[in-house]
Amino acid sequence: MKGRLDYMKSENGLRPRGLRSGRPRFWALALVCLVSSLALLATAIPAVAVPPVSSVSDKIMCLCGCNSVLSVCPHPDCSWGIPAKEDIKQQLEAGTAPDAIIAQYVSKYGEQVLAAPTKRGFNMVVWVLPFAMLLIGAVAIFLLARTWAVRRSATEESALVVPVPVEDHPDEMVRRMEDELKRFD
Repeated sequence: MKGRLDYMKSENGLRPRGLRSGRPRFWALALVCLVSSLALLATAIPAVAVPPVSSVSDKIMCLCGCNSVLSVCPHPDCSWGIPAKEDIKQQLEAGTAPDAIIAQYVSKYGEQVLAAPTKRGFNMVVWVLPFAMLLIGAVAIFLLARTWAVRRSATEESALVVPVPVEDHPDEMVRRMEDELKRFD
């Protein structure tokens, strides 16, 4: 026990050596790390993130007649697309939500301006019908294949079971067959 007590005693006999000496350095280092990480975090995140124009223009059709989504209109000087993109950009910078801008365009130009139909009312048919037709087609193919397989197996079984009556053959044929069978043995 004496060795353990000697280890724990410091030179003045009150505290173990080195216990108090590292704490100020630790707290200073922790404070520097905290301040620098907060400074990096503050510069990495802008104060107000403006959504890109494509967040709205990808959901709206260009009405110049090209039948393209507004963000990929092939006309370099489109009479409808360029002003629409500028309007969307200004509204986003002013703080208008993308959904509100889309709703504004739908109220102004109708649902034809949307790149994808809404998922309510009669438009739900557009979303459901392709999947329903795929399901109906798959069931029809399954039933048709099963019917063909049953018919084929029934035809094969009936072809194997049909007996050929010997009386229907002329006597000459029967005799020739018997002769050939005897020669074969």
